[in-house]
Amino acid sequence: MSVQDDILRQTAERAAAQFEGFKIEVVGGQIVMTPQSDIQSWTIRRVQNAAEASGIAEERLLSDVLIQFPGEPPRVPDVTILEDGAKEPYSYDDVLAAVEIVSTEDDDNDYVIKLKQYARFGIPTYLIIDPFRGQCTLLTRPKGGTYASRDDYAYGETVTLHLTDGSEVAVPTDKFKRKN
Repeated sequence: MSVQDDILRQTAERAAAQFEGFKIEVVGGQIVMTPQSDIQSWTIRRVQNAAEASGIAEERLLSDVLIQFPGEPPRVPDVTILEDGAKEPYSYDDVLAAVEIVSTEDDDNDYVIKLKQYARFGIPTYLIIDPFRGQCTLLTRPKGGTYASRDDYAYGETVTLHLTDGSEVAVPTDKFKRKN
C-alpha cells in the first residue's frame, strides 16, 4: 500500500468518526462518503435475515465491517458472509460472499471498481443489489480479474447464493424496495 493510500485511509477513518450516518471508504483513489438510506438499511437486514434462515450463524454475518485486501484499499461490504471460524481482523480469504447495495444511479463503485477487486482476490460470490433498477446481479466463479458467471434477477425473484462451503442462501427479493 502506498503512502497516498495510507493517507486516504487515515483521512477516511477520521471522517467516519466525524460524520455519523455515512458509509465512508476509499474507492478508486478517492474518499467516497455515501449517506445510508432507509432502503439500504432494510435491504441489509433482509439479506442477513435470509442468511440466518438458511442456517448461516450470526457470527458469520457482518455489515459495514472492514475487510483487508493486501496492497489495495480495504473494503466495507454492506453484507459479508464469512467462512466458519473467521476472526478479526478480517481478510479477503475469510469471505464467502460480499453483498453491495447500490447507493447512487450509475454506480461505478459497485459495478466496476469493487467488482474488479473482488474478482481479482477471488471472492467467490458477489451480489449487487440495485434499488434504482430493481434488480440483483449475482457474480460467481472469479477468474482473471473478472467473474466467469453473471446472472441477473428482477426484484420479486429469489436469488440463491451457492457458497463454496456447501451452504445455500436463498434471498427473496419480493420485499426489496426501489429508489426513485
